[in-house]
Amino acid sequence: MTTTTVEPNFIRFKVQSTDVLQDARINVLEETSDKVIWFKERFLGEDEIIEHLVHNPTSTICWIIHRPSQKGWYIRIRSPSFPPGVFIPLIPLPSKSPLYSDGALSFKSRTNLPNAAQMIPEFRPPSQPAANASTSSVHSYPPTPPPLPTVALRPPTPEAETAPTSLSVAASASSTALLETKSRTTPKPSAISSSITEFILAPMIAQPPSSSRTRESFFSRAMNAFRIYEKDISSGYSFSLSRVVVQSPPPYAADVQSPSVPPSSSHPMKAPSSTPVASPSPSSTTITSLPTCIKALPVLTFTDLTSTFTVGSLNGTLQIDKLEAAMLGVEPSFWVAVALTYLDFLEERGSYLASLGD
Repeated sequence: MTTTTVEPNFIRFKVQSTDVLQDARINVLEETSDKVIWFKERFLGEDEIIEHLVHNPTSTICWIIHRPSQKGWYIRIRSPSFPPGVFIPLIPLPSKSPLYSDGALSFKSRTNLPNAAQMIPEFRPPSQPAANASTSSVHSYPPTPPPLPTVALRPPTPEAETAPTSLSVAASASSTALLETKSRTTPKPSAISSSITEFILAPMIAQPPSSSRTRESFFSRAMNAFRIYEKDISSGYSFSLSRVVVQSPPPYAADVQSPSVPPSSSHPMKAPSSTPVASPSPSSTTITSLPTCIKALPVLTFTDLTSTFTVGSLNGTLQIDKLEAAMLGVEPSFWVAVALTYLDFLEERGSYLASLGD
């Protein structure tokens, strides 16, 4: 009788911090040993707090995180291989977003996923294909973006291929360089399709149960509130990192909202009446034809295991979905850098909210 070994679908790491008064170093270790794979250390510059995510076995700086030390607020992640001034910003999620949650941040990076913008051409600016083509031709980082669409009647002019200067376009350019260290040999551009994928970092907060039972005693309601509070305390700074999935509307959505064609008639047409005729609202057609956004299964999950009475140290578990990470095609060190950066953000945010309550 032969036994088959099932390969686990997740990679787990231990996250531990050292004395905050020394260098605020955070170690990422193997789950089953004390071997340090990565560590994040902090340096204080003139106007910025600079952090390095270092690969411990090779002492190689994988990612650099920039934050202001005095005024303003921003979080910028960049690789040493990025061109000067190019970075990936982490920005707060707008409150009008359907995926909004308190304390959530979002960012965008290039992945190996099929280009969703090809299915939704109305959301792409006219100059976007030329900018993407310019970025890919300069950096040649895998995954290589697809060639220009076939609708282009002529190649872009040199003026259209100038380097982007704005922060939003620079973020797209930086995401093109995201996978440089993973592989130096790239296949033909036609063999790989890629796209700019949006990701959301959000804390995991216990949701209150639905109030389906209307008749509850005061003692039962008090116990339920205490259980919810206990779950929030135990979760600590736990969070998840998920990509945003754009779902196209069903094919019948446009047919349902589109006005029907009047049947042909041999009688002459009547003069137009001054009374308005009820017709489908253009706004309703636009709303139903727009795609919807949902969050996929988390590519990364952090579980805070720090004791409630512990001060100045951190203990937790970092879990990466192997299937999701392989589909995205981004090296694991990037997810680790983003996770540790967001963890610092949650800690500073928690300290700020606690100071407001004093």
